Amino acid sequence: MDEPQYIDTSEALNVFCDSIKPSPWLAIDTEFRREKTYYSELALIQIATPEMVAIIDPLACDINPLLDVLYDENIIKVFHAARQDQEIFYDMRGAPLSPVFDTQIAAPILGHPEQAGYARLVDDILGVQLSKAHSRTDWIRRPLSQDQLHYAADDVIYLAKLYPILESQLKEKKRFNWIQPSFHKLSDAKLYANPPNLAWKRIRQTKRLKGTALSIVQHLAEWRETLAQQKNIPRGWLLKDDILVELAKLKPMSVKAIADIKGISEKFSTKYGGKIHQIIQHAIEQKPSAADKPKRSKKSSDRAEALADLLMAQVRLASSANGINPTSVTSRKELIELVYGDRELELLGGWRAELVGDALLETLKGNKRFYVTGDQLIIESS
Repeated sequence: MDEPQYIDTSEALNVFCDSIKPSPWLAIDTEFRREKTYYSELALIQIATPEMVAIIDPLACDINPLLDVLYDENIIKVFHAARQDQEIFYDMRGAPLSPVFDTQIAAPILGHPEQAGYARLVDDILGVQLSKAHSRTDWIRRPLSQDQLHYAADDVIYLAKLYPILESQLKEKKRFNWIQPSFHKLSDAKLYANPPNLAWKRIRQTKRLKGTALSIVQHLAEWRETLAQQKNIPRGWLLKDDILVELAKLKPMSVKAIADIKGISEKFSTKYGGKIHQIIQHAIEQKPSAADKPKRSKKSSDRAEALADLLMAQVRLASSANGINPTSVTSRKELIELVYGDRELELLGGWRAELVGDALLETLKGNKRFYVTGDQLIIESS
């Protein structure tokens, strides 16, 4: 692979774009800052193929020609932990990149740890230990040092080495199709949209609210989200979640009552107190949107927990026999739902059902026998 090239002119970027257009896949990473904005501030785009690696400065050149290449459906975009990167592309063009391959999703299907970091995978698979020296760099600041640029380049240099290995192993084990649904989800625009009318669902405390209080939270959260998007500032800078919930509980009937709530500054109440009072008054007269109903109570019986333990042992044995990380197959929460009769589960569809899901149902029907011989748990059909 050639030495990393730093691209900070539109002319150089156009030449680079022409060189990567024929590529069947591209390893991609981004650097960004989001501490002071609603939308991420894109600072760098790193791209690698087996032959070349480039660090593109979006602050110095027009990246639209590059985006045209990246949105080519004939090119696979390879990421590690793609979601935040995809969110940036969604914000720029209203759609995430497609198709994609995510090494963090693929690795556990081959027995690697669930949600393993990039450096961990590079070390485990390639035997290379990456530096963490610039993990807290403010990538917006210029100029960037050579050390910083090499650090950024490493994020795609080794990604371009990981992808062919993981792809080959998945195909060899006939598991490549197993993870395609997860990759398709990463290219679903709904995953990155933040419609203000649904902003209340991100507030944990809303699960305990009903009636008028829930209606107030829903309307205030929609107002806050809309304003944060318009001003491009973090939503918490306007109104923190706990204060928003407190407003819903107290239902203040005047601007003064709003100003008296702990955590609301005089400056904020002067600027937005009237609007918040108006929103609360309107929300009181409205029925709340339907809240998501939990499938069952959080409290599980000891018997259900014990049965889930037994099912998890069955999952672990099947996963171990096939060299798969069991956390990629199911979770304890899903097994509890299975015990309580839920059959609309990922575990009971596709490759998971074939691997162990169908067998778990047989266990719940009493058609499996468990016994210990030596230090081994044996499971047989009864």
